[in-house]
Parts: sequence; structure tokens; C-alpha cells
Amino acid sequence: MNVKLAEEIVACLMRGERTKYYYFKDRYALAMLWHYCRDGMRVGALRQSRLGRLLSKPLVRQVLSQCGDGVVRPENLASYWPERFHCYTLSLGLWGSARSSCWYQTSRAGYNLVLQLNFSNLHDRHYRRLKLDTDCSPFDFACHPTSRVRNTLAWSRIDLDLESDTALIEEVQNDWLREARELYEQAKQCLEAKGSRRSGRRWYESFPPERAVDYFEMAIEPHLGLWSEAMLSATIEFLLEEIGVGKIFYHSWETGCKVKNCRPPRSVYSSLPEKFCFQRVSRGPQFLYDDRSSRRKMRKIQNQNWYLLDFKEREDAYEKEQAA
Repeated sequence: MNVKLAEEIVACLMRGERTKYYYFKDRYALAMLWHYCRDGMRVGALRQSRLGRLLSKPLVRQVLSQCGDGVVRPENLASYWPERFHCYTLSLGLWGSARSSCWYQTSRAGYNLVLQLNFSNLHDRHYRRLKLDTDCSPFDFACHPTSRVRNTLAWSRIDLDLESDTALIEEVQNDWLREARELYEQAKQCLEAKGSRRSGRRWYESFPPERAVDYFEMAIEPHLGLWSEAMLSATIEFLLEEIGVGKIFYHSWETGCKVKNCRPPRSVYSSLPEKFCFQRVSRGPQFLYDDRSSRRKMRKIQNQNWYLLDFKEREDAYEKEQAA
């Protein structure tokens, strides 16, 4: 999108760096069903919808067991809350260039919105105990679209076309967890070597490996199985609630590598969107075929594969339910 539109969206939606986002395992299932059933829907009709396989999740079955009349309503889905959950913060930024550049890995020339999922103060207290003797974090990279105020766990990049009511999730990524895991493995090797500090990391001299192990096990490990799920869930909720788009595209690994000229982790562009009930389609967002900077590239890519989550289908399903 052009920089003016992107800046206007950030200016309108930015509410400081303290926008809280709560997450627990499989919360995405309840959030997606909440949007799909916002007018109420019978369990049978919901089971036949594209989101039907979410009903097999234990927490969803628990919620549905409370729907005595067989109709799922938003308040039913919002009532579930476990004892243990994570509290993150969200921030919003920009990424891109007015000119085509493989550096930014955008599908077309222009800017992306960046939704940043940031660690809570609980994590930051553990992190400060490391007392790293450096002005920049060894787990963060200034060349990536992370927050300059908060410690960013993960981020997503989003391209928008408001005229067609369409969004494209360009990327879901993290640096912090990957780098922290590498530090953890090296710290364990140091301990196994009976205290030897030899390591390729120059900042190992700044703190004992025991502290690095403690940091990972206490502050990082709980997020490893959740980060991509929480990031994509926050992105979809942001697009539906804050932006109000109805069609959300997502790169497949095969086509995305060609469009963005990069090779990201395969699971983030295959099993992750499939978990969220994205449908495989053979054509991407129309704005990429219409845009001068990307249409030639798009025409050259044969046998394209994309993921699509279309909440306009929910409206059609609701109309059929009401007619029945």
C-alpha cells in the first residue's frame, strides 16, 4: 500500500505501546468462531462450515456443552477463560519502500503494516537479570521490523487494499525465540564442559551460562509452542476488528518463495494457515495482478497456490441458517 494510507492507519489505530493481548493455547479457535457466529449459529450448521473442524478441540467442546439450545452465540465463546494465560502487548509499525526492493520482501512495491507481538513485563524482568553489557539486544535485529520501545517476540507484515476489502499476510516471523534457543544450547554446552566459557558468542563473557539457562527455561520456553499461533490469531483479530476487511490471503510456501524471493520456514506457510482453516486457492489477491510493480512477476508464476480466509462466507451461511 502507499505510505500515506499506511501512516494514516497507524495514526488512527496506534494507542500507545501498552495495547494488551491475552492468549492461551488454542484461543484462536474461540476467536475465529466468535467472529463467525456473531449473529448466532446452530451447532449443526457450524459443523458443516469451513471452521467445522475447530469444534473437535477440547476447549471448544467444553464451550459447546454449555449451549443448551444448540445455538452458538458470541457470549458463549467469550465465557471460556483458563487459570493460566499469557499477557502480551501489541504495537503497530511500517515496513517497506515506495520502490521495488528484494530487501523488504514485499509482494509489491509499497509499504506493509507491521503488527508486533511484544513480551510482557514478566518476561522483561527475567531478561534484565541477564545484565547484558550492550546497548542492543543479542536476540533482536535492527534491520527487522521490531518495536524500538518494547522487546518484540514476533511480528506479522500486512498489505491492504481497502477498495477490494482484501488483506494479504506477507509474513509471520520471530528472531528472539530462535536466538534465545541458540544461546541456551551454547550455555548448556558450557556447563557440560565443567564451566568452560569458550563460545562463539562474545557476550558470553558478560554473564554466567547458568543465568542464560534459567532465562530460557523460565521466560522463553513457555512461548515456543504458542508464538506463531498467537501471532496469527492477533493478526486476524486485528484485520477483522480494527481494519474491517473480509478477505484475508496468506502466502503458501511454494508460491511465496517466488513472489517474495526468499525461503522462510515451511511450517509457518503450510501447517499454520491450515490450522486456522485457511482454504487453498489458485489465485492470490487481485491487487497484486493489477499493480504495475508486481503483475509481470505474478503472470510468470505457474500453478500458484495461496491460502484464503473469507469471512464473507459467514454472512452467506448465516442467511441460509435464518432461511432454514
